[in-house]
Amino acid sequence: MDWICEGRELYENEVENLVISGDYLKLAQNCTEGYLVTPVIDVSEFTEISPSWNSKTNKENSVELLIRLKIVEDWTQYISYGIWSTDGNNIGIKEDQSNELVKVTTDRIFVNNNKFADAVQIKVIFRGNNPILKLIAFSTDAGVEEEIEGDYLKIINDVPMISQLASGHKDSHSICSPTSLTMALKYHGIKVELEDVTKGTFDTGSELYGNWPQNVAYAGEQGMRAYTKKCVSINTVKNLIAHNIPVVASVVSKDKEALDGAISAFPSGHLMVVVGFQMIDGIEYIVVNDPAANSDEGVRKNYKLDQWIKVWRHYIYVITPGNN
Repeated sequence: MDWICEGRELYENEVENLVISGDYLKLAQNCTEGYLVTPVIDVSEFTEISPSWNSKTNKENSVELLIRLKIVEDWTQYISYGIWSTDGNNIGIKEDQSNELVKVTTDRIFVNNNKFADAVQIKVIFRGNNPILKLIAFSTDAGVEEEIEGDYLKIINDVPMISQLASGHKDSHSICSPTSLTMALKYHGIKVELEDVTKGTFDTGSELYGNWPQNVAYAGEQGMRAYTKKCVSINTVKNLIAHNIPVVASVVSKDKEALDGAISAFPSGHLMVVVGFQMIDGIEYIVVNDPAANSDEGVRKNYKLDQWIKVWRHYIYVITPGNN
């Protein structure tokens, strides 16, 4: 399930030294620090959760999202997802924040010991010279399957094809997420280059490019409405394609044979852009821009849908036009 709070709704939370300006929340005049705290959010029982935020920052300011969970009768401490300041100025979190209740990763929080969480609370700290907050969100593994609501058997052909391996980047084997994000942003008319996106999404704590919340935060900095989403089924992706919205999706595979046509296995995880679906000789294929290719021309691939679903983590980046 998804929980999203955005625009003027942000001001309905507990706030200190913050004011609403249009559809954004910002620091009050002459204040260099403030905060937002949501009420306790009761939700369906879940075992994993991924947070997101959209902001407007620069090297002179930052926002920091912290989240805590209620597991049975115990609350976790607030878990920080880093001090976010765009264009490579963020301060990623290096220390392990896991404990007996939860396992914390760069992307998600997992509930330990076969237990469930059923309530969430978020805090956002604003620091510096007038950062702006547009959206906070989280997605959990609870929820119900969507019904298919449109014609998804099509290909969004104008998503540009960019190979991470042919990019010339010094970390070309590690930049699948910013490469996929660059393709999605360019499709939406955002004038960014891969070098900019890799710099802007780099997590300085884990020293990784694939931090999901920071990738959608970067998209938010470009004026997009963006968040991570845990999908119950492929129907969510099909509905987005039906509405001409390409989808960045995460897969993981131990063996190259798990996905016919893939350049390799992806044991540490991999991101690609879903651009459509099609039927060929009675077999359903998912059409992707897979940045793990040796050339830009080789990025477009058809994978058998049944194979792809088995390696899909059921997580996507939902990126749609927002309010600049």
